[in-house]
Amino acid sequence: MRTPGLTEPLPVASRLVRRTLVLLLVVSLGAGVLALGSTAAGAAPPKLKIIPLSTRAGDVTGGNLLVKLRTTASNPRFSVDGKAATVKPLGQAWLVGGLPLGSSRIKATAGGETATLDVVNHRTSGPVFSGPYLPLLCVVPSVAKEASKDTTCDAPATTEYLYKKTTGGFAPLPAGTNQLPADGAAASVKGRSVPYVVRVERGVINRTPYSFAVLTDLSAWNQRLVYEFGGGCGTQYSQGSPLGTDVVDDSLLSQGYAVATANFNTFQTSCNDVLSAETAMMVKEHLAETIGAPRFTIGAGASGGAIQQLMIAQNYPGILDALSPVIPFPDAISIAPGVSDCGLLAHFYSGSGQTFTPEQRAAIDGHLSAGTCALWISSFLSTIDPNVGCDPRIPKSQIFSATNPKGIRCTLQDLNRNEFGIDPRTGYANRPLDNVGVQYGLKALNAGTISVDQFLELNRGIGGYDINGRPVATRERATSSEVRRAYATGRVLSGAGLRTVPIITVNLYSDPYGDIHDRLRLFTIRERLRDKSGKVDANEVIWTRPSSGNIAAALTGTAFNPAAAVALLDRWLTNGYRPIEAVDNCTDANGKLISGPKIYEKPGPCRDLYPVFGDPRTAAGAPLINDRLKCQRRDVDLKQYKVKLTAQQAAKLREIFASGVCDWRKPGVGQVPLAATWINYGKPPFISPEKK
Repeated sequence: MRTPGLTEPLPVASRLVRRTLVLLLVVSLGAGVLALGSTAAGAAPPKLKIIPLSTRAGDVTGGNLLVKLRTTASNPRFSVDGKAATVKPLGQAWLVGGLPLGSSRIKATAGGETATLDVVNHRTSGPVFSGPYLPLLCVVPSVAKEASKDTTCDAPATTEYLYKKTTGGFAPLPAGTNQLPADGAAASVKGRSVPYVVRVERGVINRTPYSFAVLTDLSAWNQRLVYEFGGGCGTQYSQGSPLGTDVVDDSLLSQGYAVATANFNTFQTSCNDVLSAETAMMVKEHLAETIGAPRFTIGAGASGGAIQQLMIAQNYPGILDALSPVIPFPDAISIAPGVSDCGLLAHFYSGSGQTFTPEQRAAIDGHLSAGTCALWISSFLSTIDPNVGCDPRIPKSQIFSATNPKGIRCTLQDLNRNEFGIDPRTGYANRPLDNVGVQYGLKALNAGTISVDQFLELNRGIGGYDINGRPVATRERATSSEVRRAYATGRVLSGAGLRTVPIITVNLYSDPYGDIHDRLRLFTIRERLRDKSGKVDANEVIWTRPSSGNIAAALTGTAFNPAAAVALLDRWLTNGYRPIEAVDNCTDANGKLISGPKIYEKPGPCRDLYPVFGDPRTAAGAPLINDRLKCQRRDVDLKQYKVKLTAQQAAKLREIFASGVCDWRKPGVGQVPLAATWINYGKPPFISPEKK
């Protein structure tokens, strides 16, 4: 039976009932309006609620948590597991201390109401979510005798005060005085002049030295934090040192920003973005519990510092609110195949490939300059060698060798063993490196740059690296489980979660200099940020500038000052929408700034002055997105080649690629979406098992 519609006739009795109901509804609505008005006029306040400010409730460290209360009542009382808590007001928030290790419950009472918050407290030395400790050599304040899994590297925090001199540079504020010296400068923050005196704190958190700086007059702090990330990609197993980062940054401090970093946020110290994320979270928590919670945190850093920003925003959202990656790479894992390819190609060219001309080698390598592969080899190929890369202060007796197979393995995968998992047969970390089916020099063959016989010789002789980084005749082969785990745990930048984060990427065009920070990476990242509608620049901006060719500055991340990008990202976050100036731009040959949509897609200086090249994988047919760790394969099909092969050459080709050639049209083997964010590598299983 269908309920009559309003346009349908009703029985008389029903009409009377209906009029009565309508009258009651009108009266009820009127009373509701009056009730709403009385609530708005100041009736019952909202229920009491404890809101964690300095970190997530499950990721507390050091026994303290900065919280705020949703209430109109004053003078709240706090307890922890039924015992009175130590409480310190900090602005409009409260620092609740005395939290025991492990789980506990904070209770707040105010205005006759109560609220609770369950928290989990961890040691200041960690770990929180990065998983079991790796061996570490303490170097602060003095170098330890050996690397240990048990050490905390604890050291007392120190605070110093620096003032900006009118003649430039910073100097220590004379001890025992709060007065600005005669040569002291002032900082103008939002039209207000304050003494330019900076508080710098240094200590050890998560087993690594950290530092942060802010104007001593906290009323001039703009409530924004710039978190700096250093470049490189090292496997040191030590506390290391900062690379290209300095929290005493005049361009940022003078504008009211706080600046922070730690050695584990320098990739050359530890090329592990999960450890970097954990460290940044812990340092931010300590900063918030010292000076107050920042409203926004903006990432800054180049090269490996750019990788960390992108990976942290994808895998541990909320630590960073906006990113300013300079000369960026998408991640360390999906660029590793191109790096190892450079080593394999160099090995080939030094042997049976000696007859290949420089032009042919460049076409096979994919870069504009042969120097790019050479720099990859000299800088980062060693990350596949377990004997190279450890801090030289670690005794050799502790490092892996043929006679010490259980020693520390200084490889990228072993430094990320918690993320990649362990091969139970060897005890070594899994390595998701694969070149089976890759047709090296495919584009050079189709362009006629190399002959069919050269193409066959190259692919027959290319080989691979074994798990100990030694060249072997067989190709590198990763299992589907290994690559699936890499994708599921976010080891490859996929764009997941990043499409709403404001990002300004900066390219210093250095392809002609043989720099590894080639332009390809900018557009690889943009492809990975492409949304389902095909839009690729909804939240990401690319700035392009010419390079000075100073590769050392590029490697250390000092080639570009991020202050302008930070200021624009700050406006973006503060306003809640994208500023009109946040668009792609480049400088032309005369230094004129050109900006607008699609400037990198249509003819003009921004596209034509800064062409995009590739790497050995794109030269083998891989797409611009370049995210296939292990390609799916198809049978050899002679119709796919733009040159004619003889029957004998075709037979050799099928013999070389007996299991097929890469089918780049398909996703990679095991290429699954990110399984989850905020993965805790200390609580396996953290991803679902592979479906058979």
